Amino acid sequence: MSISEKIMQKSDTLNNLILTKWLKQEFLTFEWFFTLFVVLVCYILFFYLVDKKRIVEILLYGSLVGVTYVVYDSIGMFFGFWAVKIAISPVYPNFFGSSLTVAPLIAMILYQYKSPWNSFLRWSILFAGLFVFGYYGFLLSNMGIFVYLKPYAKIIDFCSFLFVIIVPRGIMILLLKKEAQNGNISAENSLSKLIYKQIQRNNN
Repeated sequence: MSISEKIMQKSDTLNNLILTKWLKQEFLTFEWFFTLFVVLVCYILFFYLVDKKRIVEILLYGSLVGVTYVVYDSIGMFFGFWAVKIAISPVYPNFFGSSLTVAPLIAMILYQYKSPWNSFLRWSILFAGLFVFGYYGFLLSNMGIFVYLKPYAKIIDFCSFLFVIIVPRGIMILLLKKEAQNGNISAENSLSKLIYKQIQRNNN
């Protein structure tokens, strides 16, 4: 039997074990309902607070955050920095946990309301600290939903999460500047308007 065949065989066994554990020990538990509640609250708050005039721009930023988060979260789990004990779905990545819901949704609201870089950076540091050390490191860890497996994992998570929030914003600004130079930016949009005025001043 080749190594690839052995890996596939082990993967099938592991997936069946994960599904069995999820059905018997995770699904419909208090911790499962709590995670679902957090996700639903984040969605409700996002659709209530989001600027409908800028929703395409904001969702693009959130998509960049979500994709980047999934990549670094997968790497962290692969190298044993952290692990999810209870998830809404047995499928990995944890799409309905933080990967594509909680983290991107809150980051999108932060992106919308904190346009200047200095304000955005301060709130990003605060959000990353609360998210990593408070929500994950304290609340979810004490509830047995999540666990950091190495002493320095929180610092890695904190720095990586800041990267996930900040770099997509830089990409968005570059894209918006390009659109503004081509005359495709609406002056009514908050961040787009700031970039448009800055470009106007630079051109004058």
